[in-house]
Amino acid sequence: MAKEHEKYQFTVDGVPYGTGDKIMDGDQIREAANKVPASDFVLIQIIERSGRSIGLEDQVKFVEGEAAVFLSFRSDRVFTFTVDERGWEWGVATIAVADIYRYAGIGEEHELVLDSDGDAVIPPEGELDLAGKGVERVRSRETKTVIIKVNGRSRTVEKRRYSYREIAEIAYPNPNFENFNYTTTYLHGVDGAEGDLVEGESIKVKNGMVFNVRRSDKS
Repeated sequence: MAKEHEKYQFTVDGVPYGTGDKIMDGDQIREAANKVPASDFVLIQIIERSGRSIGLEDQVKFVEGEAAVFLSFRSDRVFTFTVDERGWEWGVATIAVADIYRYAGIGEEHELVLDSDGDAVIPPEGELDLAGKGVERVRSRETKTVIIKVNGRSRTVEKRRYSYREIAEIAYPNPNFENFNYTTTYLHGVDGAEGDLVEGESIKVKNGMVFNVRRSDKS
């Protein structure tokens, strides 16, 4: 529980701090988080699904009951980019794509693409280089493909509904439905669904979904 004289809360690099001051400048926030000398650090505030740099003399107004979020970087330069037309500033030349998802509030059912590279999809486990010429423009859109596992092998497939027979065909190319039975179970489906997929049924796939298909002779 916050002390009365520390009723305003904020975090720097995930570490919580408290203050009785409704307004602090960038220099004071850095010093409170032991980021000294303050001039050696870039301070980024995550606000409204965007990141903005806070200079040494820039003032930040806190709101009681809301913890302001800051990230610090030992750097002397600010890098800019956009995410869904929102301006971003960052303290180093690269940003992990996972951090864009996290701080920009982008759901896992969306993918990120680069306008400057013909809408090339940015790998979710990768990094975005901010040091090139111009401002990188990132957009999010509903994922067009997903990665599923079928019998232990990762497969990139179109994001849509798949029938029992289509899943069997992924597991066993050129399946023989007249002479063989295919028993299909799945895990980690939409909303955590799991169960069996049988003839006449179909199912919508999502990232990380797992299928196990077993073939048996009808005779």
